[in-house]
Amino acid sequence: MRDRFHTATGAIDRRDIVLVEVVDDNVSGWGEAAPFPGQDETIDELIASAGTDTPTPTLAAAIDCATADLEARQEGSWLGDRLGAEQFQLPVSLAIGLGGDPVDTAKRARAAGVRRFKIKIAPGHVSHVGAVANAVPKAIIGLDANGSFEEASVSELLAVQGTPISYLEEPCDPYDEITLGRIRSVVDVPVFVDESVRSPADAAAVFADTSADGVVIKPGRVGLHGALAMIEHAEQSGKRWRLSGLLETGIGRAYTNLLAARPNAFVSDVAPAEWFLESDITRIPTEGGEVWVPRGMGVGVEPDKDQLRRYTVETFEFGR
Repeated sequence: MRDRFHTATGAIDRRDIVLVEVVDDNVSGWGEAAPFPGQDETIDELIASAGTDTPTPTLAAAIDCATADLEARQEGSWLGDRLGAEQFQLPVSLAIGLGGDPVDTAKRARAAGVRRFKIKIAPGHVSHVGAVANAVPKAIIGLDANGSFEEASVSELLAVQGTPISYLEEPCDPYDEITLGRIRSVVDVPVFVDESVRSPADAAAVFADTSADGVVIKPGRVGLHGALAMIEHAEQSGKRWRLSGLLETGIGRAYTNLLAARPNAFVSDVAPAEWFLESDITRIPTEGGEVWVPRGMGVGVEPDKDQLRRYTVETFEFGR
């Protein structure tokens, strides 16, 4: 990674990911398993599950995405048509970590045309929100606590009262209706549940609860079909939904972008991989603070062979 990325759950300076290539009759579909350190399974656990009847969650999600890509390519179609994508450019929404100088990060991004930011917060790390908001006036700002607040620390959120905040993501974990209710009494903004939702069944529990406004959907955790099921259920329940990722390469991000291009998506996290990674293995163009929705056969992108050789540390095969 270009810089260490800090959240309430820790800091990372590299991404270990597994690209999945599903091949049938010389046609390939691509997916990406990018378990986030401390939140998902380990890479070793993921690899050990390959070829078994129980692949780990992010591997199963990658296989699901790659298979959908393969099927669309075999049909000669763009996957975005299947997914209901209606936009061809999306506003970049940039995550700002707890480390470094968040105000400087926001200013540099704003100079590049970015107008949407998701600021990471945690107990003891809330005061920077106002400074960032002042540095990028008229920007859309969301907060992400990565489940770090408890009843004893809720009062710290008083520091963001009066700051124009569009949403608050995963304020407490595990999902706790009582704590969430107290948080909402302090910060009256739409609340989205993220890490606590790892399946359509988890999402259904949120949709049945009045204390949360919506869910964060990550194709890298629930797969393409799981994401579509969650979107459908959210809209039937009158709840909001937004797309986000796991600091993936352009392969994983392509699926997030296609779903974020559907109508009714709420301030989704879309950004070029190169903002966080020293280099991407594919390229999704950005211009003036907007990222292009990938178009073409299948998901619209595939890995660059030279970059793939540069970063590959191991290759293994498995079948069904």
